[in-house]
Amino acid sequence: MIASAKIASALRAPADTDLLRQSDSLAEIRDNARRERLLDMQVRLRPYRTGCFAILALALVSVSSEIGWWWVIPLTAGLAGFTVADHFMQNSSHPGLWAATAWGILPLFLADAVVTTGGADSPVLMWFALPAVTLGARFSPRGVALGTAYILALLLVGTFGLDQATASEHHKEVIAAAALILSTVTLSGALVESDRAHRRSSTLDPLTGLFNRNALEQRLSELDGQPSSEGEGLSHALLLCDLDHFKRVNDQLGHAAGDKVLQDVAYTMRSVLRAGDSIYRIGGEEILVVLPGASKKDAAAVAERLRKAVRARRPVGVGVTISIGAAVSKSDVVNTDDLVARADAALYSAKANGRDMVFMSN
Repeated sequence: MIASAKIASALRAPADTDLLRQSDSLAEIRDNARRERLLDMQVRLRPYRTGCFAILALALVSVSSEIGWWWVIPLTAGLAGFTVADHFMQNSSHPGLWAATAWGILPLFLADAVVTTGGADSPVLMWFALPAVTLGARFSPRGVALGTAYILALLLVGTFGLDQATASEHHKEVIAAAALILSTVTLSGALVESDRAHRRSSTLDPLTGLFNRNALEQRLSELDGQPSSEGEGLSHALLLCDLDHFKRVNDQLGHAAGDKVLQDVAYTMRSVLRAGDSIYRIGGEEILVVLPGASKKDAAAVAERLRKAVRARRPVGVGVTISIGAAVSKSDVVNTDDLVARADAALYSAKANGRDMVFMSN
């Protein structure tokens, strides 16, 4: 009885604590996760990249009596480009642009090396495969495709664009180089995917038993680009849920009570979902539900069922409510970035309009 009275008192806190929660949106959480992965990969690649530059330099030194020392300038520029990018991308809001710019310098250097040493007859033609190795580790599938096209374009410019007669004579070497580039991209992509799979191996939130952010990223990547048609039952919905006034429980009753509330709410929500639906704790008191094949009507019905189920529970003697922002994929293909942004905006509207409600995104 005393504990219940204390909890009830906490929920009757002054109105000035009744502010919208100031935390990162789900879209910001995803952006931050991508940024962290990119920066982590840059740090891991740095010593190996330096080693590759050293190997290239030694190889060029060994033949400098024949080709000269022209290569010192572009090689130094390439290394300097990566060094500058590594420095600035740490504090940049768009580290991917720095990474792409620095990476793009190396194929240019290699194109210069090919042109200077004979074009299609160049002994360094196969070096174009080097920048292809790290494409998958740094960039999205779209970035990998663009990077591959960029390397192949430089290969063609440095061979057929320089001297068509020589390129035609040595077309087998050019074809072999192109095949090596494509094979390198393909095989490195498989290795990167294996690494990512191992990183995602821990997919459960230890407190609630729900899936965590790693699992959510994997699920959203699976949905991204899938066909979407509400009329054909191919649409997908996200329900972004947030416990109302949860900060009061933690502040006035302690984190132990808050943990028990979260555990009970997680169990309640999981017990009323449909077969095939998945539920994730994405941070603090925010929970996201993925509804595959759901229409707007389905999403609204499931969201309302969740809201009522949580409201009916009284974990550790406290009545809690949730606000829910719902979004359904638009026609054509699933765009998870757009879906996440709309679910975020819908949750904000639900909180701003009184909480303990479901708000459906357009």
